[in-house]
Amino acid sequence: MSDDELDQRVRAGVLAEPIDVSRVEAAVRERIRPRHVPGWAVAAAAVIAMVAASFLSYRTFLKEQQAPPICVAAAQDHQREIVQGAPRRWVSDRSALQSLAQEQAVPVSAMAALETTGYHLQRGRLCFLQKQIFLHLVYTKDKAEFSVYLRHPSGLFNGSVHGDETLAYFETGRVTAVFVSHGAGALSFARAGARVL
Repeated sequence: MSDDELDQRVRAGVLAEPIDVSRVEAAVRERIRPRHVPGWAVAAAAVIAMVAASFLSYRTFLKEQQAPPICVAAAQDHQREIVQGAPRRWVSDRSALQSLAQEQAVPVSAMAALETTGYHLQRGRLCFLQKQIFLHLVYTKDKAEFSVYLRHPSGLFNGSVHGDETLAYFETGRVTAVFVSHGAGALSFARAGARVL
């Protein structure tokens, strides 16, 4: 028998043997089969997403509602006058600012006391917030501008500092104060202010 005949016999024998590929085929089909998610699982996921969104919306709504209206007006005023730069007549002369403070029964020492906290008084003016006159002072620190609204104690808030990083407020026996910043920092300025006022 020649080598060619032997090759042909071996080839015929190998090709004649049946090969079972059903297990491999079943495994491949199982891997590529689209998965069916039960309808109840899709509905449950949708309900969970709606509850989470509702909860977050409600918390945001509550946070917005917690700030007293006078503080919301102060934040809007700060946005208009400081952030957007609406033209206003500002006073930067210290003696003129002290006169404005005296007119509104705001302790003149309050302006200097706030500067002991590391913030620098730049300018001020009188402004109306919800039909009430406030002394609006602008302080700076690290290139950031902060609005501080002061008036004589009027029972608007209880004594402790409340608020967040952009809007904080308190009232002492000497002054009602609202602190506003465009970014962070209003709360720390208010806490420092509460210690010296």
